[in-house]
Amino acid sequence: MSNLRLRHLVLLFLTLLSVRLGMAQSTTAAMSGSITDKEGAELPGATIIAIHAPTNTQYIAPTNSEGRYNLQNMRVGGPYSVRVTYIGYKDITREGVYLSLGQNLRLDINLNEATEQLNEVVVSARRDGIMNASRMGSETRISREQLQRLPTLNRSLNDFVRLTPQANGGGSSSIGGSNNRYNNITIDGAVNNDVFGLAPSATPGGQAGTQPIALDAIQEIQVVVSPYDVMLGNFTGGGINAVTRSGSNDLSASIYGFGRNQNTIGKSVTEPRTKADKFSNYQTGFRIGGAVVRDKVFFFLNGEIARASTPLGFTPGTSSSSINPTTLAGIAAYAKQRYGYDVGSTDEEILRTESNKVFGRLDFNLSTNHQLTLRHNYVEAFADNITRTSINFRFGNNGYRFSNVTNSSVAELNSRFGRFSNKFLVSYSRIRDRRNTRGTLLPAFSIADNGNTYLFGTERSSALNSLNQDIVEVTDNLTASFGKHTVTLGTHNEGFKFRNQFIADGNGAYTFTSLQNFYQDKATRVQASYATNGSDGAAAFKAMQLGFYVQDQYSVLENLRLTAGLRLDVPIFLDKPVYNPWSTTSPLSTSTATSTRRTCPTASCCGRPVWASTTT
Repeated sequence: MSNLRLRHLVLLFLTLLSVRLGMAQSTTAAMSGSITDKEGAELPGATIIAIHAPTNTQYIAPTNSEGRYNLQNMRVGGPYSVRVTYIGYKDITREGVYLSLGQNLRLDINLNEATEQLNEVVVSARRDGIMNASRMGSETRISREQLQRLPTLNRSLNDFVRLTPQANGGGSSSIGGSNNRYNNITIDGAVNNDVFGLAPSATPGGQAGTQPIALDAIQEIQVVVSPYDVMLGNFTGGGINAVTRSGSNDLSASIYGFGRNQNTIGKSVTEPRTKADKFSNYQTGFRIGGAVVRDKVFFFLNGEIARASTPLGFTPGTSSSSINPTTLAGIAAYAKQRYGYDVGSTDEEILRTESNKVFGRLDFNLSTNHQLTLRHNYVEAFADNITRTSINFRFGNNGYRFSNVTNSSVAELNSRFGRFSNKFLVSYSRIRDRRNTRGTLLPAFSIADNGNTYLFGTERSSALNSLNQDIVEVTDNLTASFGKHTVTLGTHNEGFKFRNQFIADGNGAYTFTSLQNFYQDKATRVQASYATNGSDGAAAFKAMQLGFYVQDQYSVLENLRLTAGLRLDVPIFLDKPVYNPWSTTSPLSTSTATSTRRTCPTASCCGRPVWASTTT
């Protein structure tokens, strides 16, 4: 091996060793360091007191036999006042200390003997925000000030995740080239993913066009890409962690609003005199925070509503469409006369997206060594869905409305017992998604004629479509300091309960190859799906993800730290799929086509006969 290659390997090894323990995907920060005298000798038994000024929350720790201290589970933000006391030495105070989400701030302090008169020395420096020892791999921190000052059109987490260099600049939150479903999103340390994996945004309520939490309730965001920490798991893309705001001794409140419409954007590029179609997108809300009991109990409350309306942007009979309004009127009249069914609108459709959000948080300083946080997040939202193209026309009642209700509760207890500190977190999320159909129920009708397709009736995948998710999470991390070692022992466990009903063509579907066949009741194909054994066809199952880990942070030297850890994740499926004998006995190889006279497959339809070609 050449000397050059050997030097490169040594440099890489030392770089990995120098990574410092972080607290990513957490709700807190940490502070550690050493206390020495003016000669650099360690001072065991010195007392460090860090006071969070907005709430007067105190964090107290003594130095160990090697003069080191370690303060865990501290509030994010600041300012902090840090005071060091030791018998026979002059007290020293550091003011204006701020802690970022997941940061482990290194703060070393030298004490001088009380009898020595010191002159004031002012030292100023600029901290490197990227290359510093508190980082634990590739990560981006977005502070409250950035959330307030940077522009955002959607007021979403994703608008700020883009600040991560490894993130996709689009709307998918793809990090490091991975699908956004490989990310792990946490809010106040609790998972906030679309576990079932249907939402394009990979967050609860994504199919209803809503954000998982109001932006004004967020204190800080952290995005990690390649962290060296066994406490992090369940993602191969990026870890997106947000911590929410809390109250303080000072009462504060605000009312905010955000909106845009067709008057806030430019005119058409192809037709400069033409404005954009009329649309609107508005959000308004409030926040208030303060103390219920000064220095002891704090509250924060945020409420927000969002309203958006967007034109579908397709009008039959225009030069860009081959859909003839006369043809649409004929289909609508025949459906009314033959089946007694109103096909819905054939004019411009205005799609509505609405959401209501309420977030509440309580913080309790139970004692100097114990802090409790309780929070609840409620989201109710819906989004209209209907698509049309120049050759594919859906009548109004072939659309659907996707609705979502999400309730998420979190309880977190941070405790300190001498050299030990413990964080216990438990959360429960209840997510309810469903599709609401338009008009009365009717089998789905599809008519292909002269290159165009006309669709009316109940949308074929929406009559029987709902998803219930219940998610329970339990996390516990115990951290202890032993000389130059900081050891963490923890477990992270998630339990999932799903109930998914999805029966395509559960209300029946008819396909016609021409308008003439439609008017003569001659369907090319009739489809209907149904559940067996008298059930509703819903798939109900449970699963768990268990995680166990241990980690040791060893301060080899003052400027060299070694982190070693081991993590084990165990997925468990509690249910087995039901055996379907038809999958092995179906005579698919001997299928034949026949022509039979059938009736509509559901009682909600007309019950009249139609000719259909079916496969048996």
